[in-house]
Amino acid sequence: MKKKMIGLLILAALAAPAIAADAPPQAFDKKAGAALLDGIARTFQDMAVSGSKEGTLARIDQFLVESMTGAKKARDQKQIDAVFFARYQRLLAIIKLSIAPDPTGILGHIIDAELGRFVYETLGEDWKGTGPGAINQVANAIADEIINLRLYMDDLETKAKLRRAFDEKLSSSPKKEEAGSFS
Repeated sequence: MKKKMIGLLILAALAAPAIAADAPPQAFDKKAGAALLDGIARTFQDMAVSGSKEGTLARIDQFLVESMTGAKKARDQKQIDAVFFARYQRLLAIIKLSIAPDPTGILGHIIDAELGRFVYETLGEDWKGTGPGAINQVANAIADEIINLRLYMDDLETKAKLRRAFDEKLSSSPKKEEAGSFS
């Protein structure tokens, strides 16, 4: 098993430069991505200011539908990339799961598992499960993921540059003074 893993790592290291060379970074319209993220913040801010409980679930559900439609359109028009789309879609799903009523408790274990995984992967914390602490954790994780997606958009060029440098290091023979660095 250990030999197979080492073999796979070596194969991946050798193939990475060739794969990366074939797949240049996609075009990304930061305005489109920012508009999608701002929509989330604006919707929840408007609801907090209005304080209205009546129709809140319907308004959020309508917002989620419109947001997903906008994200699909932006993806199809190559304004956002697959990574941003997948993470944005997950963010909308988490919002939906966190507010969706489940009076019978049929989906409880699935909702708990997904919210717990999201909180752990975003904040590095175990999810509290129920009560105000859990709601705050999910809200903090959503806010962090919005920030993470902003950082992702802002750092696409830097990421591409670092990836090229990394791939160059893998494809060339290392010199003594350069060993351990790919900047």
